[in-house]
Amino acid sequence: MNVRFLVRMALLTLLGYIHFGASTDQTFDIQVKFSNVRNTNGRIQLQIYRSQEAFAGEKPWKVIQVPKDGWKDKGFSYKVTGIPAGTYGIAILDDENSNKEMDYSFMVPKEGFGFSNYYHTAWSKPKFDNFKFTLNEDVSVNIKVRYV
Repeated sequence: MNVRFLVRMALLTLLGYIHFGASTDQTFDIQVKFSNVRNTNGRIQLQIYRSQEAFAGEKPWKVIQVPKDGWKDKGFSYKVTGIPAGTYGIAILDDENSNKEMDYSFMVPKEGFGFSNYYHTAWSKPKFDNFKFTLNEDVSVNIKVRYV
């Protein structure tokens, strides 16, 4: 075989790996802005969902325990980094006692909750479509925490 041919093939193969590898590894950041957080007790449990089925089954794609650092005037921000492109929805629990679950008093939530770019006022659970967003660039989402 011709050495020049082998070198060209090796270069083309390497360029193909570089090109296709870069497009599949692209990730983005989500700047989450929390408002109406009533105190600095505990932490925010941030749950990232990718579908209605996962949300209905309470099976988040990713769970992050967010400290309430920087809390001022009932709000603060947190950046989630390195998330692949796709459709997502964020649900949060203001876990004031840090036990990783919603606490209830007579079937009424004692702790706050919220959703990405959606303020839920109904008594039933929202649909994923209400709070989903597309991630194909760095984005900012707002979550206003609701207490019942």
